[in-house]
Amino acid sequence: MSFGPELFSVFARELSGRLLPARVQRIENGDVWAAFKMGADEWLFFSWRPDRCGMGIIGDDAVYALKMMRGSRSSFGEALKKNMLNSSLTRVEQLNADRILVVEFERLIGAGFTSSGSVVFEGTSRNGNLVLLDAEGIVSDAARHVHADLNRYRVTLPGVAYTPPPPLRGRIWTEGSPLVDVAEVWDISNIGRPLADAILDTASFARAESLNAAMSGLFGAPASSLILQRIGDYSTVFPVLLKGAQPLEGNLLRRCGRDGFESLASLRREEELKAVKKALNREIKSRQRHVDGLQRQLSLSERSEEFRRCGELLLSSLHLVGRGERQVILTDYAAQQEVVVQLDETLSPVANAELYFKKYKKSRIDADAVKKKLSSLREGIAELEEQADILEAIEDPSLLAAAVRDIFEWIAPERNKKNTSARRRKKEALPPHVRISLNDCDIMVGLNARGNRHVTFKVASPYDLWFHVHELPGAHVILKSSAECDGREELLALAASLAAWFSRARHSSKVQVDYTARKNVRSIPGSAIAHVTYTSPTTLVVSPDLWREYPEAARSVLAAADR
Repeated sequence: MSFGPELFSVFARELSGRLLPARVQRIENGDVWAAFKMGADEWLFFSWRPDRCGMGIIGDDAVYALKMMRGSRSSFGEALKKNMLNSSLTRVEQLNADRILVVEFERLIGAGFTSSGSVVFEGTSRNGNLVLLDAEGIVSDAARHVHADLNRYRVTLPGVAYTPPPPLRGRIWTEGSPLVDVAEVWDISNIGRPLADAILDTASFARAESLNAAMSGLFGAPASSLILQRIGDYSTVFPVLLKGAQPLEGNLLRRCGRDGFESLASLRREEELKAVKKALNREIKSRQRHVDGLQRQLSLSERSEEFRRCGELLLSSLHLVGRGERQVILTDYAAQQEVVVQLDETLSPVANAELYFKKYKKSRIDADAVKKKLSSLREGIAELEEQADILEAIEDPSLLAAAVRDIFEWIAPERNKKNTSARRRKKEALPPHVRISLNDCDIMVGLNARGNRHVTFKVASPYDLWFHVHELPGAHVILKSSAECDGREELLALAASLAAWFSRARHSSKVQVDYTARKNVRSIPGSAIAHVTYTSPTTLVVSPDLWREYPEAARSVLAAADR
């Protein structure tokens, strides 16, 4: 998603009319975003990640999701809080008719004294930044420090006077400097090139007079009279719907904020999935190496008597064994047969005998215990392989972040040990799962192995209904049984659809899902934490996408949320 200077112009007007005056009640930030709480469920949002620049108004849920997947912390957030918390916004303006927004603020510091400053959002894609300035325009801090070796035109460092990005080429359109010819729109710097191209493709602007009238509306009319639209991945506003443009619904500030959040969240989601899949694969390979080692042990155990026999034959026949031989044929008089004994030619006969006894000692294991351990490891590997499938199905970024974090704490607890307090670990101890309410009944979905075990064996009652995709890995789903529940068939279908979605079968058009009373579900002793067996199932055939028809399911919240 990208946008041009014309959107910044309209954005500044809208913010001025909507937010001023407003008090900064709270500030949250990550490594590439910041949000300022201005009112109930209303946050002014900026993101400056390359190719993911965004701005607008977002709600509490979006901020919570961003916090869950905030990435690395930044000292810049502390500078924002120190200077802007409890301040009042006094002015919002576009700088130099460019993709730069300046938000000025004033803060009471006591005894009638105030301090002022501004925060500058540079929405210039790969060079995006958020810069905090004092009253004299000196940089207090910046999200991205730009040094002279990175940019010959300007530096953005604390203590240095702020220099804006170089001005865009072309002239600025104003009422006093209208277009003489339509083709001149290409030389206008205060609109983006995609907008200029769309204007030239739109037949209604064949004459300069009509285009000047539209430009006048663009830079002077309220946002409510303009059409929010998208040209490819370019978001803009204009008095009319342009050729090839897709109209966008919703308030300008809210829609821009949502698009900016979703763009950043989708990227974070990809990063979260990549990181957890890497960790899962690493853990699977580690356990597979353990399996391979146990299998070698099991193979050796089958030869334990052979090793003992060879060692004893060598010791009783040392006079027949010469040094440097690779093998020797010895007679086992007890068994009345000849035995070929392989030798290490670099060792003496006695040392070869000792080597066989060492192999014998090492191979003397409890084969049943090893087989049990092998079974448990294979179950665990299968369970880990299931996790990626369930995670792929989680679309909500906050739910995904919680599930990923829980998996890391499960398979790699040392990953967050340094930076995670005991209090926070206790707070997040509840495994991630979704709780959905419909018709006064609750449906719960486990979001990983620990979440599956939690909803099945910690939350569900014996006569609650338990759902699972038929003969495939997937999430455990619980439908709480209640006499007050209405629409039983509808609830069954919704629960079954969620079980199908959170499984490997979610891309199928129809999926078989089993359900039974929770009392018929048993954990398998010695198996992985969420592997179960069940009896007396009933099978439904449902669409994995059915749950999307229910707003309650689409707006599901994390049951273990730490808001």
